[in-house]
Amino acid sequence: MQALPDLKTSTLKPFEKGDIFLGCTYLNNVNDDHMGEGRILQFDKEWRPKGTLYTEGTKYLIVGCRFAPDGTLWSFDSQNHVVVRVNTDGKQLENWYPGRGLGSVSFCADGSMVFGEYFIGSEIWKGTTAKTLEDGRLGDGDVYKYDADLNLLNHFPAENAPEFTNFKGVTHSTMHPSGEFITYTTETARRLMRLNIETGEQMDDLAGFPDADPYDRKDKRWFIAPDYLPDGRLLCTTAEGLQVFDESGGILKTIPLPGYGWAQVCHDVDTRYALAANVFTGAAARIDLEDKQPLQLIDTGFTAPFRSLAGISVYGGS
Repeated sequence: MQALPDLKTSTLKPFEKGDIFLGCTYLNNVNDDHMGEGRILQFDKEWRPKGTLYTEGTKYLIVGCRFAPDGTLWSFDSQNHVVVRVNTDGKQLENWYPGRGLGSVSFCADGSMVFGEYFIGSEIWKGTTAKTLEDGRLGDGDVYKYDADLNLLNHFPAENAPEFTNFKGVTHSTMHPSGEFITYTTETARRLMRLNIETGEQMDDLAGFPDADPYDRKDKRWFIAPDYLPDGRLLCTTAEGLQVFDESGGILKTIPLPGYGWAQVCHDVDTRYALAANVFTGAAARIDLEDKQPLQLIDTGFTAPFRSLAGISVYGGS
């Protein structure tokens, strides 16, 4: 009798330009709605499935997928303090354990890297768990700069914006094309914040809603996931969909997207388009920024309460 295949055998293929990668953990713990079998799904540029990586050493959602200049795919199990890296052959490299819950990364021209710390406070939102620091807290919500060998260069205290769950710090971040500063969010808060990564100076917010009550969930004027285009325009998902900001914080475009929960965004290889992932509906989309509409929409099949689509990135070559 022919042996059945191992359903957890990773089938990720060598990366090709335009390949799309989704962090989409298989949630399988009835007592923890963020815990499960870590997975990164690979599609070609036309959204045809190519392979799956079952991540080793992870326990929770895979978030914050982003490619380094050398083509390595970085992603995070923030709740278990694990950083996952995958080389261009589709093989998982040795995990990095930074000792705290990092959730996003940006890459500097000199090879150094800037990370955002996902958590603050001491109590995570109901329904899930997380590894804590030695003192029992979840984290500080700060920004950290490491060299190419993962030696800590700088620890920058960062402002966080209050929001109704009270455990989120720097949940999403993106490097300005100048390389001088990052723009970052505390997911579902009212500020688009900026931090100089050379001096650690907290800069003026790019945009915000200072009149909004941060704990009023009915007032959905908030920011979720930012990503800079090479020309300095900023993509940012919001409760309504996707907005495009100019360098001074003015809104250039508002693009409605179906359903609430567009928690990840990145620009495509062709920067006329953006890619976004919806953690609540399990949908991923390619969005035409010129025509201001979704161009393609795929369904991963993981809708709330099995909300696991928490990362998206596209391989642009190395």
